[in-house]
Amino acid sequence: MKNLDEMMMRSLSFPDFNVEKMEFLPEKKILKVFVEGAWLEIDGGTALGKGVLFFNDWDVLSINRYDPILEKWNEIEISNSEELRDLCEVKFFNSNISLCGFGKWVGQWLEWKITNAKMHAQFETK
Repeated sequence: MKNLDEMMMRSLSFPDFNVEKMEFLPEKKILKVFVEGAWLEIDGGTALGKGVLFFNDWDVLSINRYDPILEKWNEIEISNSEELRDLCEVKFFNSNISLCGFGKWVGQWLEWKITNAKMHAQFETK
């Protein structure tokens, strides 16, 4: 098992890997994203096996869906959250992280924005 801290997580990408499932407990401020695998771009790059991204104790979490017909973003109520099917973009900026990809059920582009979360990841090594 390979443990990654927040700094190492900034070097992750998820090409050709889907999100297996998400466990979201907003009342406890816990989000777990289970992925099929990842690529760690450190020291020439390493392929990683199945893993989990852990986010907890955030200040703010919001979920937005892009409506291509109206060409605008709509915020989704936390109680109606939609899981991500994949992680096409993972963006870190200051103390924020943005997880972007297509929704598992509606299929439209989603952005999960998390501010000031504690985060780490664990992956199987290949």
